[in-house]
Amino acid sequence: MMDFSALDGLRSHGFRPVTRTLRLVVILAAAALMLPNVVSSQEAAAAGGYGDTLYPYVHEYDQVLVYKIAVDYCPANSMPPLNAAQTLDVIRRIDYLTRGIPKIVYLVGWQYQGHDTGYPALDKVNERLKRPEDANALDSLRWLMREGPKYHTLVSLHVNFSDCYLDDNPLGPYYRERDIIVRNGDGTHRQGYKWCDHMAYRASNFRNWYQDTFKEKQIGPLFAMLPELAASGTLHPDAWYSIDDPYYAITDAMDCEAMRQMTVYVRNTYNVDLTTEFDRRRPPKTDFVLYHPMLWHIAWDERTPPDPMKIPSYFLSGVNAKTWSNSAETVQSKFFGEGAPFESEVEKDPVKIPGGLKSFATRALPWYYLNRKLRLSFDGQTARFTDDVATSYPGKYVIKRGADFLQDGGDVCIPALWRTDKEVIAYSADGYARRSWKLPDDWASVRKADVYMITLDGPVLKRKGLAIATDRTIILALDKDEGVSIVPAGADPNADPLPSQSGSVSFLGEDNITKGAWKGKYGADGFVVLGAGESLPSYARIQYVNGAERVWSPSTRDVQALEKPSGSDRVAAARLAGLHEIIDFEITDGSARQVALYVVDWDRTGRWTVVDVIDAGTRRRLDSRNLIDFGSGRYLKYRVSGRVQFRITNVWTKRYQSSPDAGFSGLFFDSAR
Repeated sequence: MMDFSALDGLRSHGFRPVTRTLRLVVILAAAALMLPNVVSSQEAAAAGGYGDTLYPYVHEYDQVLVYKIAVDYCPANSMPPLNAAQTLDVIRRIDYLTRGIPKIVYLVGWQYQGHDTGYPALDKVNERLKRPEDANALDSLRWLMREGPKYHTLVSLHVNFSDCYLDDNPLGPYYRERDIIVRNGDGTHRQGYKWCDHMAYRASNFRNWYQDTFKEKQIGPLFAMLPELAASGTLHPDAWYSIDDPYYAITDAMDCEAMRQMTVYVRNTYNVDLTTEFDRRRPPKTDFVLYHPMLWHIAWDERTPPDPMKIPSYFLSGVNAKTWSNSAETVQSKFFGEGAPFESEVEKDPVKIPGGLKSFATRALPWYYLNRKLRLSFDGQTARFTDDVATSYPGKYVIKRGADFLQDGGDVCIPALWRTDKEVIAYSADGYARRSWKLPDDWASVRKADVYMITLDGPVLKRKGLAIATDRTIILALDKDEGVSIVPAGADPNADPLPSQSGSVSFLGEDNITKGAWKGKYGADGFVVLGAGESLPSYARIQYVNGAERVWSPSTRDVQALEKPSGSDRVAAARLAGLHEIIDFEITDGSARQVALYVVDWDRTGRWTVVDVIDAGTRRRLDSRNLIDFGSGRYLKYRVSGRVQFRITNVWTKRYQSSPDAGFSGLFFDSAR
């Protein structure tokens, strides 16, 4: 524990002209006294510069519906508090409503006397969560967290690291004593806002981190109390502000650095992601992309919102994409989608959840679908995705695949891609007597469908054996605010089989030595050399998704350029994309083969690339590599079987903006070694 209290004594001894400098020097010197090996590993991950990242995350938040349930508000509102059993019943209803989509729910008001009480302490469970059959509220919360996965839901917590109350918990006065509360220039404590009739003061992330109070008094006791929390893999610190501290000369940027340290510590210690509410009003060239995987309010930074054509959904996802000031539509909400928070719907009525189906069907379902696609272009009026999908906003949300509607305002007909079996969800906000929709390509051989109403208690048969035309057209009639599940005739809508994996991969290592001299070492079975040709083995099928070929030099002797298949000359070329591209390939003979991917930052612009290997069927991430400093060329070697996709992504953050694109220069096939 580091004691900074001696700093205040400097003021009383007439050192005002130099106290600002001395305070900062002593703070940084004290931080340096931490164990050197801890500092080196922690600092390296938290620096926030070129190559620093917490990606891949524990969860893939662009493929998970994240929502909140307020189990207890303070002060009390129209919704009575929920105990653990009642909360699980809400989770069950929402699971039926959302057709089993993978979910994470954060509980609001689980601690002390309800929402935004008790902070900074995280060591007491709200007694209102207690079930009659449990000995205490803690047992009830732990039971709830264990039961959630039965309904495709991981249960975690809404917490707060910025607020400090002095009158309802034992840790608040301790933070004041340790000078964790931010001071203004005149030494007074920085106030936040008043909630539930008491004032929240602002805690300094910098001092909370470097005094070890975050680890020893706040986050450590929480995980010790709730072992199930680590199993959830996620935690949501709400309203996490970066705050300057004029009294101790701590800048906003220094406070952000401490936030990264805290984020890295939780991930490294507990294997838990920290999501948060916003990335709003950070210092220039500062964000938490590749550290915080999900922002509850992704568009609240109205001055410099995240650019969806620079930051893909799997790097940064969000729930509410409206603006901070007036809840207006944004580029994100209109063209790239947003989730379904459910918090207000549950608050209105936790039994009927009014508006919940509409929120899911018209916002979360399209968002999930779009997140399965690559983003190709955006011209301000239309966003284009792979598979001929495009979005527009002529005063309403519109998604088309080719000429066919997937969403037309309040009417949708979109495949439920998380379901293992074929299923399409249709919904209408206003209802219609007759409307035709085109079913997905994989329904080509299906001639009849069963239609089930989506209810809070499970699917209910509406119509059996509805005809499907040979061009995959189906004609529906829906009532107002009605949603239906469409499955092939005879299929069980309650079936929940485990997804089958289309391929497998294991990473064999990197090669930074060979450079472009691949002959005799790679490609005995076949190869792709961009700019010079290819010779694929009979067992390999390859398809490129997005990207375009670029030849830097058609003829060169530079060693990092790949040798041409014939002759002694070399070629410098790559298939590149500004945001991301995919190599979709399949090993068709049932065997495992070695595949080597060659990348080179030929013009040494400081490219930063992430290579994910994902399962082509489930989209589940199988492997991930973070690549920097590859100007001399680098091979990534894998053992692959079945069908997988290499997703190659350019990294852009406000902290690092130098990487222009991402791609690859060669692929080489060999027998498994």
